[in-house]
Amino acid sequence: MPLPHIHGPRDYSHITEIPYCAVPPSYNEFLEKYLEPNIPVLIGPTLTQPWRARQEWITSEGKPDFDRLRSQLCTQPVQVPVADCQSKAFSDQKRSTMDLKDFLDEWQAQSEAHEPAKTYLKDFHFVRSFPNYGAYETPDIFRDDWMNEFWTRRSDMDDDYRFVYCGGDGTFTPFHADVYRSYSWSANICGVKKWTLFPPGQEHLFIDSLHNTVYDIDSPENAKKFPGFDKAIKFELFQNPGETLFVPSGWWHQVQNIGDTISINHNWCNGSNLDLLLESITSDLKDVERSIDHLKEMMDEREWIETCQNMLLLNSGWDWATIWQMCTTIRNRILGQKTRGDLIVSESGTSIFPTTEATQEPKRAPLFPPPLLSQQPALDVTLKRLDIVLDYIRSIPSANWFLTHVKHISVDE
Repeated sequence: MPLPHIHGPRDYSHITEIPYCAVPPSYNEFLEKYLEPNIPVLIGPTLTQPWRARQEWITSEGKPDFDRLRSQLCTQPVQVPVADCQSKAFSDQKRSTMDLKDFLDEWQAQSEAHEPAKTYLKDFHFVRSFPNYGAYETPDIFRDDWMNEFWTRRSDMDDDYRFVYCGGDGTFTPFHADVYRSYSWSANICGVKKWTLFPPGQEHLFIDSLHNTVYDIDSPENAKKFPGFDKAIKFELFQNPGETLFVPSGWWHQVQNIGDTISINHNWCNGSNLDLLLESITSDLKDVERSIDHLKEMMDEREWIETCQNMLLLNSGWDWATIWQMCTTIRNRILGQKTRGDLIVSESGTSIFPTTEATQEPKRAPLFPPPLLSQQPALDVTLKRLDIVLDYIRSIPSANWFLTHVKHISVDE
């Protein structure tokens, strides 16, 4: 079934460099120039200057203040996710966990000895671990964040997409596009990041027929494994302390830390990239169906549908129920704002965001506040896009059956 028309065409052919805004743009300027056309922008340090993290996590020389970080964050044991930048595991780095204090001790020792770092603290759910700390405030231009608004209100899990990254010189994140084809924003607290960004539409140059992708854009093996990769259009930039980069949907990228680096990152989405999320989940589902097509004759239709959705959730982190519930959650909030304006934002607790299952653990992730009217597009524009997506999912017989009979979610209009 062809995807519905939600958003106009996006054109990246005119881009010659990544734009830089010394003064943070207004929301309307950000929406028009960067969010809707899906174009990156680097924003000057004024945006992050008031943050506690910028005031207290670094020394006067702009280095990580290891003593203060330990005194503020290590009063109790905290397990953090880390990656070994010298060990590859499939398409990512080898992952493990370690105590935050142990990580800071190791990082400081390597930094002071001027040794190359290999351990990279990444994807650390800082707000969930320190809900009352207040390290930063989400900038107004990034507040229309459906992923964190929805995920922090789910009763079937305790999760969010608010992260802190910390690593020494040479640590890096391999070549990738962000989860669900979401946006991300990344604010540097200290250190410098080298970003290499690739506009969408070139995937055939770095993804082969078996769906293997380039791991490290600087690897000499790429010439043999991906012979067209050197023809890909790319943009390089250096993100300095205090600066914030908006990474649009579907832009593949690799990031390398230069010096000791700390950053704060969110993954997020909204109506401006809703079409790309829908495209992503349908593509992921086709990949699942193709991978187990040899088993289809052994299952009845219902077992096939449920198996594919289970594998989709396992492999990609979402299924039809995830995107349906996110869209209906946001739609309900917008309908409330149409009648009550910003008053609903101050009242937006878990109760107005229904979910289907109860979590077994108490929630730690604080709720992400919905955007004010001034921090999102015209409500009718967003409602139209949401309705198109919901109608499309509703019209797919397998999705309709899965939502209704497996997840017991009403799809009636």
